[in-house]
Amino acid sequence: MKELVARGTCKSFGDLQVLDGVDLVVPAGSFTAILGASGSGKTTLLRLIAGFERLDRGSLLLGDQVVDDGHRVFVPSERRRIGYVPQEGALFPHLSVGRNVAFGLHRGPNRRARVMELLDMVGLSGLHRRYPHQLSGGQQQRVALARALATDPEIVLLDEPFSSLDASLRASVRNEVHDVLRQAGTTSVMVTHDQEEALSMADQVAVLRNGVVAQLGTPAGLYRHPRDLALARFLGEANVLDARVRVLGQGVVAETPLGALPVEGWPPSGALGCPDGRARVLVRPEQLVVGDASSSPVVARVESSEYYGHDTVVRVRPEGDRLPELVVRMTGGSPLEAGHRIGLAVRGPVVAWPVTDLE
Repeated sequence: MKELVARGTCKSFGDLQVLDGVDLVVPAGSFTAILGASGSGKTTLLRLIAGFERLDRGSLLLGDQVVDDGHRVFVPSERRRIGYVPQEGALFPHLSVGRNVAFGLHRGPNRRARVMELLDMVGLSGLHRRYPHQLSGGQQQRVALARALATDPEIVLLDEPFSSLDASLRASVRNEVHDVLRQAGTTSVMVTHDQEEALSMADQVAVLRNGVVAQLGTPAGLYRHPRDLALARFLGEANVLDARVRVLGQGVVAETPLGALPVEGWPPSGALGCPDGRARVLVRPEQLVVGDASSSPVVARVESSEYYGHDTVVRVRPEGDRLPELVVRMTGGSPLEAGHRIGLAVRGPVVAWPVTDLE
């Protein structure tokens, strides 16, 4: 296991600046997700780590070894001890499962035993004679993972590994892959545009935006304390309220149309000198609590209700003109009929950002 460090990583293609000074530390043995929208540069960063592209500026280190400094030093991909799992698995269709896994292994007396060990690790014991077309999409992806782990890599890179799977398979396969990587103890980096995937699998998440890491942190830290409103909306559904923040002796409170709400982390990073004043407040859908309309100071009407069994997503329109349409996520329960009147309250503290005079 080795730590991965990117310092000031820059990469352009012609006049297009894709990465503009990416700084990232991936601790040895950890799982890091690089999350970003299409075109954010996440796959380019993965290809630089793999050695498929060269840096323009900056440096990449695996452990204490510089593998690319954008100038004189460049260690080719075959010498970096990196396992790579591409988006579609990219298995050789004319080779059996066993031969696909053994492809990068040197011939020797332990080769077959190593293949069987890996197939057992990924839950595919006894399938070594099958061919890729005889496997499900999830099984093919696990074969690709076994092949990536075959040579005992220092780091495993995963390029949107679950995007081609059906929604019903995605959750189970990513859990299996996560367990295998934990068992192998390897340092892992995955790029994805799927927020749920990143938040559920990773020890830390790096959000790429405009060619830099906009925020790096634990999944819970990013979701609960996004650095700005754009990140809040990117990381999940967000109800945004206009408010006035007041710093009181016992803490910070945001006065909103939903009541006085306690604020965490005020002032936010980069907004020093803003103790009081206008703000925008983030209320996640799961923080809104549905109650009886007759006993609540805030009353709303149900616009629509989407029932998923384990939870229900409800869109509501508060009565009066003080609030926009809000999204509520209810655990369990029954779907609510459109037009039904409900009461609303907020559970837990909220996050707020100051509104400047230029907005």
